[in-house]
Amino acid sequence: MTQGKLLHYLIHLLPIVLPRLSLRFQSAMRQMQLRYPKKLSGCLALALILVGCSSPLPYVKRSSGQENARSTFTARRLDSEALKDFLNSAGKTLPIQDQAWDFETLALVSTFFNPDMAVSEAHWREAISSSGVLLSPKALQLDVLADHHSLTEPARPQPWTWGIGFEFVLPDADRRAAKTQLATEQVALARLGVVSSGWRGRLVLRTAWIAYFAAQSRERLAEQQLETLRTQLSFISRRVEAGLQGRGDLQVAQNLLKLSENECAEAHRAFVSQQAQLRASLHLPPDTDQFPHLKALDWEAMSVQALALSLEKMQELALNNRLDLKEAEVRYALADAKLRLEIAQQYPEISVRPGYEWDQGDHRIRLGLGLPITLPAAHKAAVDTASAERDTQGQALLATQELVLQELARAHLDCTAARDRLKDIRLAQQWSERALDQVKLGIRLGEVDPLQGFESEQKAMNAQSQTLEAELVYQKSLAHLEDVLQQPLSTIFVRGPQ
Repeated sequence: MTQGKLLHYLIHLLPIVLPRLSLRFQSAMRQMQLRYPKKLSGCLALALILVGCSSPLPYVKRSSGQENARSTFTARRLDSEALKDFLNSAGKTLPIQDQAWDFETLALVSTFFNPDMAVSEAHWREAISSSGVLLSPKALQLDVLADHHSLTEPARPQPWTWGIGFEFVLPDADRRAAKTQLATEQVALARLGVVSSGWRGRLVLRTAWIAYFAAQSRERLAEQQLETLRTQLSFISRRVEAGLQGRGDLQVAQNLLKLSENECAEAHRAFVSQQAQLRASLHLPPDTDQFPHLKALDWEAMSVQALALSLEKMQELALNNRLDLKEAEVRYALADAKLRLEIAQQYPEISVRPGYEWDQGDHRIRLGLGLPITLPAAHKAAVDTASAERDTQGQALLATQELVLQELARAHLDCTAARDRLKDIRLAQQWSERALDQVKLGIRLGEVDPLQGFESEQKAMNAQSQTLEAELVYQKSLAHLEDVLQQPLSTIFVRGPQ
């Protein structure tokens, strides 16, 4: 049994045990020819009752859950009831059967399973508890006095003096206000940690999402190219058999086919790898049999929404949304609260010490005041340190704001350049497709050699590959712009700054 539990049980047994102990103690004192002072029992009873009012909390042992971590991780599923309830609370519904998952729904899935969110929420709860400790009043001090006098006057044969005293600190409005501000900013900083964890998870998912669709498009393009080369090899083989073409051309076609097969296999491996990366960004087990059917993002619509904004409007959004800027603001307010507390602590805390004393039959009421005195140099050093920290956080806030504006300008420029480049490459692809159509028409009319058609088709697929890479660059630039604004591009015209 711990000391806290023993004290707890003793306090609850006081009403039963104390009268009996008092009688036995009085009897023992009479045998020693001493008169038992009744004031002693009253002082002890009051002291023990006040100690019992503290209501000590018991220690509760709790496992870290490490032994169940693996089973919990492998049991994650996209059709779980807990996930369904979480999506419903966020205004989303769980897709059924072969219905496609949109990005925002999968972002909520990533948030639901994200372990960093659990850690950030634990830090948030810890900050809330710490704020309660910071704002809690100082403990009331209780003193029980028992003095024995070796020499007593004949008229006062009692050698004992009994008493009880208290000490409590008078409340200070300035200290209380500074501590309240300090606790509020600490909780706000921890809450920003939760939001930052959610946004980082969204960023990882968006990166994996773009790479997944890019790998899927590359694999499809590689398969188309492989099929074209197979058709070309079959055509050349027939011409070689007919004596219309040399075997050197056949060897070249066979080598190109083998190269294309290797590229197709590599594209498939890359697609499988990106699929695993996307599953990991959703925090799903790697051996799960569930993989969502994804709905492609409408990058064209988002780009129109994003680039339709002026740079001034984007700056306003970034300054309102950026979490690092909000964190810098909270850290400045936190430093200001610390300075405010140090200034309030320049003035001493006054403690009041009332008490009662029974001295050989005399009743005495005591009242004392405590006033700690600290050297002014110590206060000045603490205030100067807190003031310097506030200045540092203020400069960090200004530097973060400038960094945000510069990053936004670069992201906007990169996004505009990627859009213009994509337009030029798409135009070149259209011309290559038109040229291919003309060659196919000439082949049907017998005016163009069929081998030239294969060459034109290869050029068209190369143009399509360049368009795919340009689209990937453009999507990454849009994703970076979204990260700089730290607001989903699809919600810019819907809800404003988030």
